[in-house]
Amino acid sequence: MHIDANTQTYCIFGNPVRHSFSPAIHNAAFRELGINALYSAFEIESIGKGVDAMRALGIKGASVTIPFKRDVMQYIDEIDDTAGRIGSVNTLVNTDQGIRGYNTDGEGALMALESAGIHARDSRVLIIGNGGSARAIAFTLAKRDAGIVICGRNRERVTALVEDMRKEHAGAEGMTLDRLDPEFMKGIDIIINTTPVGMYPDTDACPIDTKLVMERHAVFDIIYRPAQTRLLADALKKGCTTVMGSAMLLYQGVRQFEIWTGMEAPVNLMSEILENELARDRE
Repeated sequence: MHIDANTQTYCIFGNPVRHSFSPAIHNAAFRELGINALYSAFEIESIGKGVDAMRALGIKGASVTIPFKRDVMQYIDEIDDTAGRIGSVNTLVNTDQGIRGYNTDGEGALMALESAGIHARDSRVLIIGNGGSARAIAFTLAKRDAGIVICGRNRERVTALVEDMRKEHAGAEGMTLDRLDPEFMKGIDIIINTTPVGMYPDTDACPIDTKLVMERHAVFDIIYRPAQTRLLADALKKGCTTVMGSAMLLYQGVRQFEIWTGMEAPVNLMSEILENELARDRE
């Protein structure tokens, strides 16, 4: 990679973020298309200071990850309509008019499901979690005529997300994890975990009792480290169709790249780089 005085800078803001595969993916894409740009990872304590640095240093674009996807909205100049409805931003673009926020998580999740032959339309989807990723996925799938059930430990947070969703999707439901039972799960088609439960290093943890997972379910875990979480491993044993978090990571990154550059992303290369990084991580 040739770096000179004209090299543009992109980055990811998060905490923790040292485990991120995004720099490898995006830097490979920049090289492939001959774009003079560099993508770095910044583990920061304050997203407000991160946005200030973006302005001061002329950072052209940024990914935003845990725990800043909602807080970042108060520090930027403009928010895309979709991101505004979702209430979460994971992509920043630094323009002459200011910093604009987008959300590609929902699109990334939808593309990950569809790549596995799973279609949201007319499905009933149980979304575990109520953070930024949960919001993005819930709003995106509901727009595709999926029935959404938000589930989590915190009743107030679940209720808040459901109330936000019902402003556009009246059929959204909510419930706490302790109310899940086998009879209820018979009416669920897709299970999506958006929480960090099961993420490295606590890889034995599972967001729900896997006795509730049935062969009829498609199971998607947005965690990508480890590539196969305990939830996915148990679902596979039961014959479920499963989707790994690496698929969402890939496709949300593809959309970010296209927003930043206005060019078609080299999807196959980005997928290859991600697979290489995942393999290295397992060693």
